[in-house]
Amino acid sequence: MAGPRRRRQVRPGVADLLVLDAEGLTKAAAGDRYVAAWLERAREVDADILVPAVTVAEVVRGGPGDAKVNRVIKASDVVAADEALARSAGALLGRARSRATIDAFVAATAAAALSRLAASRCFVLSSDPADLEALLADKPEVQVIRV
Repeated sequence: MAGPRRRRQVRPGVADLLVLDAEGLTKAAAGDRYVAAWLERAREVDADILVPAVTVAEVVRGGPGDAKVNRVIKASDVVAADEALARSAGALLGRARSRATIDAFVAATAAAALSRLAASRCFVLSSDPADLEALLADKPEVQVIRV
């Protein structure tokens, strides 16, 4: 994954991180207008677009049908799931008393990227905001957007 970039000044209310969960990635690949608008806005403000590696595993199946998904992945930064991220995801699961492990990895990716990239705000595009919101309850700078 690319290192931290020099950031332009981001206006209040605009995130400098966008994280795609499985449905966000799938809809981006399918050309969903709502998700495309989020991606376009992220590019306009020079936001980092992140895809957790676990999301890639949820969506990619190793066949020709992956071509559109692979284009979205190639235009994003894929965040590896290492031990530190796994421990963060586990801690989020414990605090939220949740069993939504994949969502916890998505949430941990967003939370870790905020500090690692010196970002001020993050949006996560998801079709299942309830689990992610519970996992991110103590991270008001991360907003989950239903797609």
